Amino acid sequence: MRGNLLGTTDKRPKPLSPTKAPPILPGEVIEEILVRVPASSLVKLKIVCKSWNALISNPEFVSDNLHRSRADPRLVYRFRDSRKIHFSSVQSLFKNPSALLTKDGCFEMDGDLHILGSCNGLICLGMMNSRFHLGSIRLWNPCTRSASDWLKIRAIKDDMYGFGYDHVHDNYKFLEGCSIYGHKIHTFGSNYWTTIVQDPRFYHPKLGLGTFVYGSLNWAAQAHSNFLEWVIISFDLANENFAPLSLPDMNNRDEHYDPAVGVLRDRLCVCLKENYGGWILWVMKEYGVQKSWTKLITVFSNERVYPPMFYSLKAMYMTENDDVVAVSLSPSDSRIFKLVIISSNDARRSHRIFGQRTLVDADHQNCYVYQESLVSPSHLGLPSFHY
Repeated sequence: MRGNLLGTTDKRPKPLSPTKAPPILPGEVIEEILVRVPASSLVKLKIVCKSWNALISNPEFVSDNLHRSRADPRLVYRFRDSRKIHFSSVQSLFKNPSALLTKDGCFEMDGDLHILGSCNGLICLGMMNSRFHLGSIRLWNPCTRSASDWLKIRAIKDDMYGFGYDHVHDNYKFLEGCSIYGHKIHTFGSNYWTTIVQDPRFYHPKLGLGTFVYGSLNWAAQAHSNFLEWVIISFDLANENFAPLSLPDMNNRDEHYDPAVGVLRDRLCVCLKENYGGWILWVMKEYGVQKSWTKLITVFSNERVYPPMFYSLKAMYMTENDDVVAVSLSPSDSRIFKLVIISSNDARRSHRIFGQRTLVDADHQNCYVYQESLVSPSHLGLPSFHY
């Protein structure tokens, strides 16, 4: 009996050892990790705990995340005569350029809204109070779903206007151009103000909406005295003044085609047409310096372009491999809209997305590439709400 007892296995459960608390990362390490997370994910992570919510909502963290996150940029665009604003991944265009544009999502707006610009994740929306007059504007962050109250303006659609960021004074501004009431600057914030600025004499912009490039708004403009003379009119948002910039020196430029102003990697870009040749994209490596114009790429087209007048390419985004997303445009008819993907290896084989039912009625002035961010109108001292 004893032997049997001694030979049996003791199956009683062993006492559990004290559990160890999971390791806790220092706050500095958590912040270094989170600051690199895309804004769309950070919006969801705010509900993890109070400390994360406080960190992600901090304006300094928002600013750091804006400059350190490398999230996939988004293409935002609006259909003509539609209240929906759509979003698509830019990277998806390069992975499968021949496929239909896949929409990541869309927002149904409560009126006839137009996209007037995008900067640091904020989109400036404009409400038309008539066919040719902008009556009010607001700032909207589609990532955080926050929007500011409406700000009333009196801008005429064909005059000069635009939205951008003044990095010198760290604020956002809107240029209101009106030939009747004069040009004004609206500074967004709790103490925004308006300033009457001088009128750019002697030149007429081809498009009313300016292109934002590193602290300035820019337009391709014709001289009143000579319709073959073109310049780029620049408006410095910090100094609040206009100045003309010369186009690249180009002996064989086709004078019958309008230049188109774009932006690539925060640098001013202009598209010019060669005589009996392709379209050339130029970038200004040092803003305001004429000698810094550099030929980037020549785009050849195997399409018969009609009408031949006013056809050009507006550059919007460049990848790390130097491929370019652009939109072809015709100032004489905003319904002409073609999305173009230009390969840096062989521009002759550039892919073109056009003629699609979903894009044929889009307005080229309602198409932008923007980077998602946590920047909210409330950070500017503006009353905001969830939209």
